[in-house]
Amino acid sequence: MSDKIYKVKYLPLVLLACAIIIGLYSCIDEIGLNVDTEQRSVVVNGFVTDSLGDYRVQLSESSVIGIGNDNILTPINNATVQIMDTDGGSRSYTASVDEEGVYILSDFEAVEGKAYFIDIILADGRHYRSQPQTLRGNSTIESVAFDVEESTFRNNAGELVTENRITAKISSDITGTDVPPYLRWRVEGEYQIQEAYPMALNPKKCYVKVNLDINDIRILDATEVNGDVLFEQEIAETEYDFRFGEQFCFHIYQFSISQEEYEYWRTVRELIDIDGSLFDPPPGTVIGNLYNVDDRNDVPVGYFSVASVFLQRAFINTNELEVSVRDKCSGFRFNVPFGCMNCLDITNSTTVRPSYWEI
Repeated sequence: MSDKIYKVKYLPLVLLACAIIIGLYSCIDEIGLNVDTEQRSVVVNGFVTDSLGDYRVQLSESSVIGIGNDNILTPINNATVQIMDTDGGSRSYTASVDEEGVYILSDFEAVEGKAYFIDIILADGRHYRSQPQTLRGNSTIESVAFDVEESTFRNNAGELVTENRITAKISSDITGTDVPPYLRWRVEGEYQIQEAYPMALNPKKCYVKVNLDINDIRILDATEVNGDVLFEQEIAETEYDFRFGEQFCFHIYQFSISQEEYEYWRTVRELIDIDGSLFDPPPGTVIGNLYNVDDRNDVPVGYFSVASVFLQRAFINTNELEVSVRDKCSGFRFNVPFGCMNCLDITNSTTVRPSYWEI
């Protein structure tokens, strides 16, 4: 297992905004809902951090409420997008050539102590901004531990299923900031797989990335923690299967966020707990930190985040965990499993060995 701490260079973050709710918490504005209107909401999804890299913001428009599939978002093109700071500095985003509604900010690094906000002008003249947020310092991840346990649950078909689950836990030093920290974690997985099939010639090895928290929001109000160190905080859970046979990497992103952002994600999480899925339209909209400069009745959806971030990569495999799993591609003569004849058929796979890979 690696105990190195790395800075994040790029984190594709895809976070869908929730649809419209009335009167949640004192920190959330109350808005009226007119179900007869055909007005669409502008949806903003993006962030910047203190790590030098390329950042993206996604602009889209929601479906008309009550008409069609409320999950479908229409990309917004031809917008002018800038990141600004309260000292008067600004940098422009450029439209992606590969994805509609996506704008890229290249080689950017937010500075601790500065306040940043996004400025968006649509082709029809509508003007949106986020509330300025000051970049604060981050705490460090001291260690990562793993537990493998048998779990029994009902699947989508209502059948009882028993499988091994692996849980990743961290210990974090929360003394490194001058104000009470609010933390959020995102976790991505990556595993290697070796092709194997009868009469294989020059079998390839692939590296495959997987999303481990697609429907999971992990946040913490560290003011509720006793002491200066956070012990064994659970930040990810997944099935313990063939992916751990050779080598598996947990990419653990720890964000130091504002109290306002913490409250936003806490509310979103509570809505998901009610409705069951990040991709199911909940009964209403959580109001984020975005607003229309000229029309306060036009309320956009989403949250533009300014946060410091650390990434720790933790490698693990079945030999270290002492709980055996079968390799996906070994021991088969017939009915070779998918991906074992061409591992590039697996979604998000590559034969390029990552520079950080341990073996």
